[in-house]
Amino acid sequence: METITRRAYMQMSNLVGEKAANLNLVDSTGKLKPLYDVKGDYTIVIFWDPNCGHCKQEVPRIDSIYKASWKQKNVKLYAVLSDDHKKEWVNFIKKHELNEWTHVYQTKEMEEKEKAQKVAGFRQLYDVIQTPTIYLLDKEKRIVGKKLTLEQINDLLEVKWKNDNK
Repeated sequence: METITRRAYMQMSNLVGEKAANLNLVDSTGKLKPLYDVKGDYTIVIFWDPNCGHCKQEVPRIDSIYKASWKQKNVKLYAVLSDDHKKEWVNFIKKHELNEWTHVYQTKEMEEKEKAQKVAGFRQLYDVIQTPTIYLLDKEKRIVGKKLTLEQINDLLEVKWKNDNK
């Protein structure tokens, strides 16, 4: 019963069509970079880990399509380090030249404060139980799609752009 309840809480805060929870995380320099400060027609939120084999493949592919297509259509990328691998994270970002993304992570102090205040963290708010976990948000930060593959994101964006131009 506890497992079912936990899963229900993790899924009810990120329903498609609902406004996504704001994330107030910091970049590698310690500067606060809230999700809601990212201004774009669409925002892709990616929870990833530089030590995850699947992430190592998907993150550069996402960057390639971003540079080839999405960037020109005002899509923004907000990438969240899902585990405590800051050094590897910074190295991966530099190696793959992911310079146009907003990269953020949660400090230990931030995580401890959440726990002390009994506030839901990003893992619960976005149902992050594996990486990469990817969400597509619209201009108002409503969830358009969640737990998507690169191909699904691209297909969904293509449909949205066609409908936006009608």
